[in-house]
Amino acid sequence: MSCSISATLRADRSFHLIEAVPDGLEGAPVARRLRWSDEFKAAMVARSLEPGANVSALAREIGILPSQLFGKRQGAPV
Repeated sequence: MSCSISATLRADRSFHLIEAVPDGLEGAPVARRLRWSDEFKAAMVARSLEPGANVSALAREIGILPSQLFGKRQGAPV
């Protein structure tokens, strides 16, 4: 990302333009989205349903928010 900031303050106290332009914006998503396979999701839900499993720790281990894993657990067949 490139940024340009005007550092000097004019005597008339006018505002300065600050511009931030992300690099490589042409057609590419701004943030990458992780795409997990259905098999991987099922395996992680199964691990989270094991007795004594710490769902929050498992979510951090695989790089997602605990709320995402809790949501997947609610939709899982028992």
